[in-house]
Amino acid sequence: MDALRLERTAWAVVFAAVVAVSATLLLLPDPTGAIAAGVALAIFAVVSYLAIRYALGSLPRDAVVGDQTVRYLVFFAVATVGRIGLGSVGLTGIVGTAGTLAVAWVLAMYAERLNPKRWGEGASGA
Repeated sequence: MDALRLERTAWAVVFAAVVAVSATLLLLPDPTGAIAAGVALAIFAVVSYLAIRYALGSLPRDAVVGDQTVRYLVFFAVATVGRIGLGSVGLTGIVGTAGTLAVAWVLAMYAERLNPKRWGEGASGA
């Protein structure tokens, strides 16, 4: 497995874990016991399978190792800072969360130019 596929597979597994934990907490607000663990594992199995298939099936031609990592790091950083910032001024709830996630998603889509592997390509690269 080449480095690009390994990177995309690893981030698909991280995505699946985040979705599984979030969905389990949404479905079972008090996640204790074997039922909660079973629900989380079932969600993780389904989402990881789908995420890995999508991640490996949608490799862009100009993809570079590190692009996916930069995107996820930008997304998580913007989402975390945005939620903390909006929470500090009292803007909580679905609107603040949705707005923060939308901004984080848009910025993450343009974040690949932050990948150090792309810096050496010159002005006409990427």
